[in-house]
Amino acid sequence: LTIDVLVDAVLRVCGELGLDRAHFGGHSLGTIVCQHLATRAPGRVKSLSLFGPMLAPPDAARAGLAARAAKARAEGMFGIADAIVQAALSASTREQQPVTVAFVRESLLAQDPEGYARTCEALAGAQPAPVEQIAAPALLVAGDEDAVAPVQGVRAMAARIPRAQAEVLGRCGHWMTAERAAECQAHLRSFLGRQR
Repeated sequence: LTIDVLVDAVLRVCGELGLDRAHFGGHSLGTIVCQHLATRAPGRVKSLSLFGPMLAPPDAARAGLAARAAKARAEGMFGIADAIVQAALSASTREQQPVTVAFVRESLLAQDPEGYARTCEALAGAQPAPVEQIAAPALLVAGDEDAVAPVQGVRAMAARIPRAQAEVLGRCGHWMTAERAAECQAHLRSFLGRQR
């Protein structure tokens, strides 16, 4: 599995649905797919809404992603789910939102280990898109405690995209759409409302 294969799949689904142009949104790995889609098929993209965005994983993280893929295949998702809950959610979420913690953990446990491993490998091999070429308006949403897509990296990415705006959510980790759902929805509604 590669980013190009994922972009091809999105374009194929759009074709099957008869969608010539659409608003695209993604989280984490999905933001990389969206960026490549917007530079490869700009005429298809009305806007981008990117939550926990990154250009590509840092080189230091690529070996860890490959190791996580191997762990998923060998041991299943239990250890991975627990580790992600600890590392990717904010301290505030872990302490004050048990339902959100349970949702994130259960959504990870529900993943097919092989499918999860393949997405880890796709992320490990991802290369940055030429984001300066993104013509569509873009919303980038970061969490102030996101160690996966840190605020400074999100702001730097937004500065490279001609029509981008960055928003930062307080007391929030990488799973912002679950941790701060109302705030994410408000930013998304405001952003999309200006694209009509």
